[in-house]
Amino acid sequence: MKSIYHCPVCNESLMLHEESKGLHCANKHHFDKNEHGYWVFSQAKKPKLDSRQVMRGKRFLLESGVFSPLVETITEMLKPQLAHIASEGAIQHLDYDCGEGYYLRAIKSALDEPLQQAEFNLVQHGVNEAENALFSAAKIDAEAEAESSSNSNSDSGSNPEPAEKSTLIVSTLRTLPFADGSFDLVTLIDKQLKGKEPLRVLKQAGYLLQVSPAPRHLWQLKGYIYPDMKEKAVQSSQVSGLELLETQRVTFKLNVDGEQALTFLEMTPYAWRANDKVRKQISKAHFDELEIDFIVTLSKKE
Repeated sequence: MKSIYHCPVCNESLMLHEESKGLHCANKHHFDKNEHGYWVFSQAKKPKLDSRQVMRGKRFLLESGVFSPLVETITEMLKPQLAHIASEGAIQHLDYDCGEGYYLRAIKSALDEPLQQAEFNLVQHGVNEAENALFSAAKIDAEAEAESSSNSNSDSGSNPEPAEKSTLIVSTLRTLPFADGSFDLVTLIDKQLKGKEPLRVLKQAGYLLQVSPAPRHLWQLKGYIYPDMKEKAVQSSQVSGLELLETQRVTFKLNVDGEQALTFLEMTPYAWRANDKVRKQISKAHFDELEIDFIVTLSKKE
């Protein structure tokens, strides 16, 4: 059975082997999901890998709900479009550079009720270059599945079907292992749009949702790294070939300690600029009103 995947070796279409559940192409390249629950298609030469300590800090911070206002904005922007982006009762969603899958899970959870009411199914894929991040994501999914199964067994009065897990793929982001026009929705959350691959795999009339840091994002934290910085104007989020439908700015403030601030720093592309002296200063500080500032845009492929 033909799939949406392309062979990372020869770029031929991959087909699903019904018996083994593996993928293979006409040139006899074969791929199986590994024992941890994700696929390894191809790997970047130098992927950015977070340490185990940094990954734990990021997961704890995100799962605590600090970005709930952002998730709410994302889902409220998507809800009116659900009926338009569903094909054959399913919405094919790709989270590009998905990290350890927090936003995949958050979007799935937030949209679960309206999707059920509309009788649509959200089929999710996450792609990332860092295998340790997807190892963590697969482990979280497995733990959630086990907990759901345990709760189902303890409640003899109901037998709900287990939620479908995301398909997690280790792949270079330079060349995505998907056929043209595979997805109804592509999300890039706190990531830059680089190259044309996210647009290539987006269906005609499909939606691109982007979340980008706005000028005041982590302003008090950036001051340690850029002492003479000046606030810049908001940049246009218009993408060539896409119709810009909606833009919202999400701003709020957090009360965080120094260690939490360092975790926020690790989520930025300029973390490498903070030397040991700066990191020590941040760790001893307390931020009563750390500004969170994002621009969320929703565009449609023309």
